[in-house]
Amino acid sequence: MRTNASIEEWGRLYESATRIKEMKPWDYLWDLDIVGILTGDNPEDTVFYSILGKGGTCLGITVYEGYDALNSFFLLTMQDVLNVSTEYAMFNQQCLSCYWGDREELSAKQRKIIRELGYKYRGKGNWLYFMSFEPGYYPFEPDRDEVLRMTEHLENFEKAFACYLDEKIQIDFENGNMFSFVFSDDKKSRKFGEEPLPFSSYNFGNLIITDKEMLTQLREAPHANAVLELEIIPLGVSVADKKYDRPINMMAAVIADAKSGTIISCKMAGPDEDVNIVLVNELLAFIDDVGAPREILVSNVILEAVIEQICDICGIKRKKVRRLKATGEFFNAMKHFGRHKD
Repeated sequence: MRTNASIEEWGRLYESATRIKEMKPWDYLWDLDIVGILTGDNPEDTVFYSILGKGGTCLGITVYEGYDALNSFFLLTMQDVLNVSTEYAMFNQQCLSCYWGDREELSAKQRKIIRELGYKYRGKGNWLYFMSFEPGYYPFEPDRDEVLRMTEHLENFEKAFACYLDEKIQIDFENGNMFSFVFSDDKKSRKFGEEPLPFSSYNFGNLIITDKEMLTQLREAPHANAVLELEIIPLGVSVADKKYDRPINMMAAVIADAKSGTIISCKMAGPDEDVNIVLVNELLAFIDDVGAPREILVSNVILEAVIEQICDICGIKRKKVRRLKATGEFFNAMKHFGRHKD
């Protein structure tokens, strides 16, 4: 069950972010200049910070908690290289963020919190608000636990960035390094300096089938003279569901006939499901019903890796193309639906 933060807890968070704004970290750091802060000994617990605003865009601080979250950051920064849509990259973010934006960007609840705290913002780009991003969900206001975590993260950043300025530290960010700041468990001691990022590009994995009976069926599957398009499409629509304590954002696993443009299958995946697995199961169902297609077209290396094993076993040619026609038209229709829904 969702627990909301008290106004006092929100107040501490707003105070911390307001102090950081006065330090103007965006005057010194680009969004790709990563700060990593660790409390304890496990590097995978490092909290990574990306500072927004140096390029003239909206001011903000995005916080990625751990390696998996950092991987979503690289999905966003590498979306053009990976050839994934902005919607796909954004709706797969795993982070806590604060922004200084326009009044119209804030929900009624966010404006109410600001009024209760006594802040009076004026003008564009000055309204402070916070958002939580989780794959499978629509971006939403942080709950109490997230407010408390974000407060700690910003207070830690405040100390680390003050050190960065005081010590006049120089980091070779362009060659995959970060400014590392490590607290002891009791926070009574610290060390800092330049460290390599744990990784500097998006990590994706192959989906491996281990069921022996399924593998045998795939080897023996008949062949069909079909060319398929496979795509994963975020709907980009906020959907309230009593099962979840925040709005969900469904992902569509889509299979289309590349020749006719017909949508063969469109399965929705919720927050509790891996949409890659949903798509693979639909492909397996097609192979079982019709046979192994002659060729499968995908638009990015992520999906290419997901279907690699199936294609190798069945002798299916796979091809990565810049644009998928049938699923692309379907995607545009989904975007239109999403705008109409909002």
